[in-house]
Amino acid sequence: MKVTRRGMMAGAALVPALAALGEVAWAQTRSLAGVYDPDLPAGQRFASLLGDAGHGTRAVAGDRILMARQILGQRVPLLAGVTRSADALLFAEVAAEEGYDTALELRGNRHGCTGFTCHPQWNPLSRRIVGARQDWLGAFAGFVADPVNAAPLSGLVGDEATALAWLLVRRA
Repeated sequence: MKVTRRGMMAGAALVPALAALGEVAWAQTRSLAGVYDPDLPAGQRFASLLGDAGHGTRAVAGDRILMARQILGQRVPLLAGVTRSADALLFAEVAAEEGYDTALELRGNRHGCTGFTCHPQWNPLSRRIVGARQDWLGAFAGFVADPVNAAPLSGLVGDEATALAWLLVRRA
């Protein structure tokens, strides 16, 4: 990856954006921080980690489009998920209609993950999560639980099944 001055400035701009998100908007979303696929071990672990951190999660079930519209219609500042690729795609399509961008996607299993950053300003977060190797899910859940302090949680998953972790962020 080529490092540019613009990319560095965008990364530096992420810090105050996260601070503002954590202090103002994040306080309003304590009830729901994420969605998960209850059939995926990584999804179950994600829900458990967020629950232990005092955040609510919602199992993906039923009409995914309707579910995404209901959640994103509440104008939460961000929504994270650990699901299958098809569900992530449906949530991303509804999110685009509702004024959200996909900030990043992570594809992982018990061996680690690879990151697909959709916006350059989220590269530092993507690198940190990918760098956590087998504990990528804990690093992701730690960010979702507290974007400002982002202390990694212990999120090891002992399953070979691949899950997609994703983050949707409301446009300013």
